[in-house]
Amino acid sequence: MVQLTELREQLNWLYSQHTHNLTSDEPNHVLAAELLTAAQKYEEEILELSRQLQFRSGMMPGVAEPLNLAELQADLGQDAIMVAYYSLEGSFLAFIVSWKGVEVVRELASEAQIDELVGQLRFQIDALRRGARQSAVHHDQLLRRARHYLGRLHALLLAPLESQFGERRLVIVPHRSLHYVPFHALYNGTQYIIEQREVCIVPSASVLHHCLQQPHGPCERAILLGVPDTRAPRVHDEVQALAHLFPKHVVLIGDAASAQALREHAPHADVLHLACHGTFRPDNPLFSALHLADGRFTTRDAYALDLHCELVVLSACETGVNTIAPGDELIGLARGFFAAGAPALLVSLWMVDDTSTATFMTHFYTHLRAGANPARALRAAQCELISSYPHPFFWAPFILMGRW
Repeated sequence: MVQLTELREQLNWLYSQHTHNLTSDEPNHVLAAELLTAAQKYEEEILELSRQLQFRSGMMPGVAEPLNLAELQADLGQDAIMVAYYSLEGSFLAFIVSWKGVEVVRELASEAQIDELVGQLRFQIDALRRGARQSAVHHDQLLRRARHYLGRLHALLLAPLESQFGERRLVIVPHRSLHYVPFHALYNGTQYIIEQREVCIVPSASVLHHCLQQPHGPCERAILLGVPDTRAPRVHDEVQALAHLFPKHVVLIGDAASAQALREHAPHADVLHLACHGTFRPDNPLFSALHLADGRFTTRDAYALDLHCELVVLSACETGVNTIAPGDELIGLARGFFAAGAPALLVSLWMVDDTSTATFMTHFYTHLRAGANPARALRAAQCELISSYPHPFFWAPFILMGRW
């Protein structure tokens, strides 16, 4: 364990030097490449040492037991319906599970077709990231394009199934590229799905079962951590505004928002809110990280937290993005927090807008504190935001994973 700690300290130092170099007035790109190469070597050493420790202890973090159908139906009850997607021979099919039984709908769309549409949708979302959000001239055109691809995805993935949904909560188990689809924002021509019903995302039925078994508690004590900078200057205002909504709170901003402070306060949180930048590492997803005041807090660090909360909110960029490994296993920040004991996570699928996120979070927590469960609070907040920020880039990045 001492060796692992030392390796992590060295890795965090390399990360900090790399960030400092790239954000300086005259970045040295040769030095940046050398720092990245050195960091990758430390990452490999940490992974190998962690594997050895897990093998010796006989434990593998975050692995849930298989779930039988009767348990799943009991978990869903009469108010929720699950759609679990799967790809067979290059074509997506869906298992629709309710308290009444299971139905299979085959040949919804080819993987190639869905991959193409997801790529086009991501391109439209990225158009707002690249500065088009500042131009009102292009707003209507960008909105029409986004709705076009959201509509095509809806027609292929949900429209053939909707007759069975009724008014029930929709629980989605994505597969492969569907992990990157904002199901709550799919568009039927007149409405987004979130305007019709609550939507939750779960990595698997067994993870849902694990989350639903966690004890319920109040949402009174909040640990609010924020790391503002020039790219996200409103993080300070966001955290301070949210503090007033909770009768008990601890605010950790700037230099106080360290990994040690997070480890110290997280076990005592009813709600854990982390407002900071996030990095997705497709080359090594276990090192996807939140950027705290003293360095990067990785997926592996999240595994080690001791959580007894109702909800973790990762108000950062791309915190819900994961690498899909063989067996459709998710490896990313979300899985790390589930393994640490979080029953529900609010995470983002793409780089969020600073201003609209601050407004969204105020709406969301206001509903949560008024007694709404996380799924209901999310739906209410997103529906409220649509009127002020019509493009899904602003209101739709956040999804609820785990327990509703």
